Amino acid sequence: MAFLQPYMLWGMLAVAVPVAIHFWYQKKGKTIEWAAMRWLGEQTTPQQRGIRLNEVWLMILRCLVVLLLALILSKPAADWFKNTGRPEVIHLVQADRLVTDTYRFELEKAQRNGEHIYWLGARPEKVNDLAVTPVGTSWSGFLQQNINATAGGNAKDFRLYFRNDRGLEGFPPVYVPGEYQLFPAVDSSQKKQVDILKNRPPHNGTLHVLLDYRDAAERHTVRAALSALSEVYGFSFEIEEKKGSVDHYDWVFTDRQWPDPQPGTTYVVSGNAPRWNAPANVIQLRDTLRMADSELVESGRLPEWLGDLLVEHLDFRTTNPPLSRGQLKALFKKVAASGAQEEAVLRPWLLLILILLMAAERWLALRKTGRSHG
Repeated sequence: MAFLQPYMLWGMLAVAVPVAIHFWYQKKGKTIEWAAMRWLGEQTTPQQRGIRLNEVWLMILRCLVVLLLALILSKPAADWFKNTGRPEVIHLVQADRLVTDTYRFELEKAQRNGEHIYWLGARPEKVNDLAVTPVGTSWSGFLQQNINATAGGNAKDFRLYFRNDRGLEGFPPVYVPGEYQLFPAVDSSQKKQVDILKNRPPHNGTLHVLLDYRDAAERHTVRAALSALSEVYGFSFEIEEKKGSVDHYDWVFTDRQWPDPQPGTTYVVSGNAPRWNAPANVIQLRDTLRMADSELVESGRLPEWLGDLLVEHLDFRTTNPPLSRGQLKALFKKVAASGAQEEAVLRPWLLLILILLMAAERWLALRKTGRSHG
């Protein structure tokens, strides 16, 4: 048994009050001599010794009333009346197409079984049609509120459906009363662009670059752009203008179609009509990289464009990684259900006992008064 307001148990100390009153009235009074009343008093006053039984029971009843009143105010909660059957299943779903598409089978099965399904939001909204997803519904700040609202103080079996990404980092712990299962949905198609101006991803090695241009102006333009990247971001380039002894180049800039593109090398082919069957590591530009032909060169965006290619080549474009199983387990915490329901079930019985005790106390007190007057 637990107590929702245990400090009220201090009220049990008030049991000393009826005990003190009882023994106070048992004190022997002081005899005052007064003329002929002395002889009358000796004949009419009964000689009482000890404590009468009905007064002891009266004291006990009054003590029990005080103790029980303090017990009721402390709000005891016991699980004696708890339902031992299977808890009610509650499905809380983030209003997101990725989530509903990922777990459509589980959600449709729950609908067929008549289980409760709610959209997560400012307040839980009953799901009538999984094909119709609410628009503009925020859920991140209301997850705990939705769980509390659907639990109603009782232990439930929760099924939580949500998008698992780094947006959950820094999220406050979520306390779930009862059992729960997590259904995280991961979007592996999204990639996050890295801003090298803000993040400056480290690269300690030297990047081997081949400038295979027939036009010296184009070669000079690309070399200047690479020099800018090296100066601003600290990358180290080893630039060759003729294919030498290096087995592998990181970048190849050329104005002709490369006959045999190698994996792991990024090719920038300019001044040629794009080929539809070109490999993914071949970047095709219709214009040459000269001031007169290229908008990238004319606007001064060539170093920025090459920086984006560099991020792609060095695999600095990272996905928005989901939380691991351990991180999710640390985020969601199982707790015992609120004792409000158990306290509400127990309270009427305690009140009934209190009423019976007070009735018995009043009956004995009135009986004693009637006997004393009779």
